[in-house]
Amino acid sequence: MSFPMNTFSTLAAPLLEQPVLILESDDWGPAPEEHAEALHGLRKLLTRHRDPTGHPAVMTLGVVLSIPHMEKILDTGEYAARTLNEPQFAAVLEAMKKGAAEGAFHIQLHGMAHYWPDNLMAEIGRNPEVRRQLLEEPWHTERLPSWLQSRWIDGRRLPSTPLEATQIQQAVQEEVALFESCFGRPPSVVVPPTFVWDDSVERAYAEAGLTMLVTPGRRFTGRDEGGRLLPEDRIEINGRRRAEKLTTLVRDIYFEPALGHAPAAAVKQIQRKWRLREPALLETHRFNFLGENKESAFAAVEQLLSEAKRKIPGLLFRPPQDAAGLLQRNPLVLLHTPSLLWRRLRPHAI
Repeated sequence: MSFPMNTFSTLAAPLLEQPVLILESDDWGPAPEEHAEALHGLRKLLTRHRDPTGHPAVMTLGVVLSIPHMEKILDTGEYAARTLNEPQFAAVLEAMKKGAAEGAFHIQLHGMAHYWPDNLMAEIGRNPEVRRQLLEEPWHTERLPSWLQSRWIDGRRLPSTPLEATQIQQAVQEEVALFESCFGRPPSVVVPPTFVWDDSVERAYAEAGLTMLVTPGRRFTGRDEGGRLLPEDRIEINGRRRAEKLTTLVRDIYFEPALGHAPAAAVKQIQRKWRLREPALLETHRFNFLGENKESAFAAVEQLLSEAKRKIPGLLFRPPQDAAGLLQRNPLVLLHTPSLLWRRLRPHAI
């Protein structure tokens, strides 16, 4: 019989006394007004669904604060960016703020950019397809090659190597300052792009005042010679403290309607998380709610929320920090009921 890695930590992870659901949507940032319209549509949808306490359904927005300024880059040969607080992106920023004020959105830091600038400049210089793509749609940096979307690596040549700690620290301070300039408050929750980060990044996040780190239940620290993720170097659980100040949450349910993910299957995963007494964090992305995907994706979210409320009595909608606050510490394996003990030992068999 095989059991998950780090079995004791899995068994001793904190427990929920009520089920919690959070929709987590990444890659929102500087973009045309169509993106603001999508955000307003999501805000209205989420506020129609309430939990037993009256709280609206919550979607976190993992915000990318800048995109490449391709005209300047090609004109000067040096990196330049457009940022979310520029007037041309006011509609998107205001849509984010309105949803946050109504409790439907929770704004999270994804990064200053969905890449490391030196990596992007190197790839623009040698890859005409990347250059063309960014000239046509500079806001869709999530469509770049996967390895290039990892922010916290030196990927000018693969396999990647670590960035200098001082570079990371300065970059984190800059993105936290810009986030506060945009939203009037510093970020509290961070989602590392492509879930690639290392100890230096964790320390920089903590030193900059961030308090929560969203993970996929694993940590990756780099890319191999083919651009693939290196093997995980650590297992993550809900409620673990990192770099003294960062509390981890696990986001490991994927819900991308545009890729064929069905609401019914996602609801089963939410139910599974509740049987494990863990919060259910569903990962989704901006692309689902734009263009030809939009109507079907909105319908899928509507169905997901309706079915989840019907099938999971007492389901709460909360932002990540509130969800973490509901976790009950349970350091002794013997405090688990036998059935919960077995479910945590074999989480994919339930």
